[in-house]
Amino acid sequence: RGTVKRMAPLLLLLALLALPAHAVGVDLNVVACPGNAGASNDAGTLDCAGGSTLVLLGTFQPAEAIADLVAADAILDMTIVGDVHSTQNFWDLGTANQVALNGAPGRPAAGCPNYVNAFGVANSGFATAAAVQAPNRIRMATTSYRINNLAVVANERIFAFQLLFDLSTSVEANQGGTMTGCLTPMGIGVEGLVPGSASSTPVTTLTAGSASLNTVVANGGNPPVPLAPQSWERLKSMYR
Repeated sequence: RGTVKRMAPLLLLLALLALPAHAVGVDLNVVACPGNAGASNDAGTLDCAGGSTLVLLGTFQPAEAIADLVAADAILDMTIVGDVHSTQNFWDLGTANQVALNGAPGRPAAGCPNYVNAFGVANSGFATAAAVQAPNRIRMATTSYRINNLAVVANERIFAFQLLFDLSTSVEANQGGTMTGCLTPMGIGVEGLVPGSASSTPVTTLTAGSASLNTVVANGGNPPVPLAPQSWERLKSMYR
């Protein structure tokens, strides 16, 4: 009986050592990338009055090696408390407040040194757009791309995008903005990210967090409820 007691901690340690330090998936953070100081999935109360910018950092770890990575396409959903058509029109990023939504493909100067800067190179770019799916739900599509092929291995940590929300368009900022509801509770999550192969080699659609979570909340909000599992083509058609 004593031998069994002594072996139990050892067996537990062996089990933990067998687990990978990082798993396949997609993450969304503020301040820094997963595993770096300050990384968080809670943006706290937004500085709307200061007219600052909320910066979300998207990273991923592919399920398989990709010899010719050239893109990363993502669909994100945001939910708010309230109605984007009335008192929360700050978050109508598809129509009323399009100018507040922007982004960049390159890795930030600090906070993500252990992530490959796959799309922050010459001849690379980024695009994003949004559409209102329901009064309290906004869908965003993003794409980061590069001209030259990049070979990556499975589970490699890759920086995908910076998603930027300009808070200076809010009435709180007193900079001429007319958008209301910047301080409403909000949550945003990645529904899916697909690494793009130049040769169209099949790749896994990433839907779950890997080293962290694939959601960020702000103003005391909650993460959006994930949609039911569906194909990537179905996700894109719901955005269009």
